[in-house]
Amino acid sequence: MPKFHFTSDQLPSALPARMRAKLWTNSMDAIGSSFEMGIVTSRKFHGEVSVLQLGRIQLGSAKTIADGAVNVVRAEAKIRQDADDRIMILINRGETPMSVRQFDRKIELKRDEMTVLTMDMPSECSTPQSGHSHVVLLPREILQQPGRMLELFSATRLKTHRTVQLLLSQNIQQLLCAEEDLDQSLEIASGEYIVHLVSTILQPQGSQSTKPQTKKPDKRIADIRKQIARSYRAPDLNPEAIGERLGMSARSIQHALSQHGSTFSEELMAMRLEAAFGMLRSGATDAIADIAFKCGFSDLSTFYRAFRTRYGKTPNSARVTK
Repeated sequence: MPKFHFTSDQLPSALPARMRAKLWTNSMDAIGSSFEMGIVTSRKFHGEVSVLQLGRIQLGSAKTIADGAVNVVRAEAKIRQDADDRIMILINRGETPMSVRQFDRKIELKRDEMTVLTMDMPSECSTPQSGHSHVVLLPREILQQPGRMLELFSATRLKTHRTVQLLLSQNIQQLLCAEEDLDQSLEIASGEYIVHLVSTILQPQGSQSTKPQTKKPDKRIADIRKQIARSYRAPDLNPEAIGERLGMSARSIQHALSQHGSTFSEELMAMRLEAAFGMLRSGATDAIADIAFKCGFSDLSTFYRAFRTRYGKTPNSARVTK
């Protein structure tokens, strides 16, 4: 897929900086940006964004030059609109410190420092003036136990595996700056390498590295899990609804999962519990009942029972308070 690149230099140069910034933010919304931008400027403004799709993942770069604050917000309205639940690695590539907030955590990233955020919860990134960042967006289902991963790392400064972090930053830079388009096989291979680097970074230091899969995964299972991951918050989600989107019968959905030692109910329950666990451990201040309902549970007693069975503790004891 060709790289998408857009710059404010494509706007009329005679426009005042404030108007250029306004048109820039409107343009970002028009091309389907997952974020809302707020830029305070009076005398100067320049913005540019690049996006590159590599198989299952997406790389991005955003750069702004302004004489005022730059705020990038992932708000509830956008979350409801696009139902995006991917995981995002955020790297500060600018000289200006970047403030990052999600759940009740807030950190400041210096140049080349990185963090991880989840796209299905509100977040905010800001710099006092100009900013430059790289991002990696990955489907939640390709990471192991995303709920536990968010518990450890969401909106924290990633400090482990520094060599791998450096490799990730260098690869993103090279891929985004490449002048030639990648052929399909190289595109997929590059994407899978990025996935491997991210998976390593998101493992606690000292834990055993997961061996890369050599067996080609069943595409049906990946598609089914992707659809469940997108819709697990719906309390009435069932195999019929997933099958309708994939052109499969409910029976075919169940059969495909059974061949991999799983069931639809187990897959759905695991995703809902991981989401709830991640919220509780990341400092969300919502009531337990609200967290359960946000994650797709319609019955609170079922949530408590399933949570205790999976994690060996109650939701209240799992909660981290700030």
